[in-house]
Amino acid sequence: MSRDGSIPAMDAVRRGLEIEADGEAVRLRIELTSNIAESPAQLWPHLTDPSELSRWYGPVGGDLREGGEYSAAGGAGGRILEVSAPHKLALTWEYGTNVDSLLLRLDPEDDGTTELSLVHTCEMPREIFAQYGPGASALGWEIALLGLAAYTGGWAATCQGEVPQPGPQWLTGPEGADFVRAWSIRWAAASVAAGTEEEAARRGELATATAYGAGPVGSAAR
Repeated sequence: MSRDGSIPAMDAVRRGLEIEADGEAVRLRIELTSNIAESPAQLWPHLTDPSELSRWYGPVGGDLREGGEYSAAGGAGGRILEVSAPHKLALTWEYGTNVDSLLLRLDPEDDGTTELSLVHTCEMPREIFAQYGPGASALGWEIALLGLAAYTGGWAATCQGEVPQPGPQWLTGPEGADFVRAWSIRWAAASVAAGTEEEAARRGELATATAYGAGPVGSAAR
């Protein structure tokens, strides 16, 4: 892991995307991977202890043991499918009528850090995907990982400047808008790489940025 402070915080996450169209739905496999400067054992409680989660993610309640059910901020919830501490957590991610899958993997690195991988597999109505692209789901996880990194200090050695805590005021401010625009651009690029026509991906980029309050793409670097 680079420790020279050369990475912008908006690029501390590596992104992967697979797209499969199936009738009226589009199936997405959205993957975000980042190095966090804590060992898996240190990082695990931040992802599984409700009191820790509330400090960087939001309120989470319920039984977070394997087989238990949980509720999360924003009306999401689901079931805990598999727990293998401190390396793997698999669960359903349910909101409205959607039942998605969410997988967190914590792999140790030789330098004592953790490669954290978050995989969200979901189905999106074709018209929603056509309007927003993968950013409709992916940007929420970008915000969450930024919050985790700010809370743990996990990007301090790798990123330029201070890693911001993405609270509501920050997200609607100039810096937050720049992050949202940059993330929208990057997920549009991932969508093109996965087979989406560029014009359609750019429409989704703009719609996603606008939906998150950032407005038209302007100052963020492509």
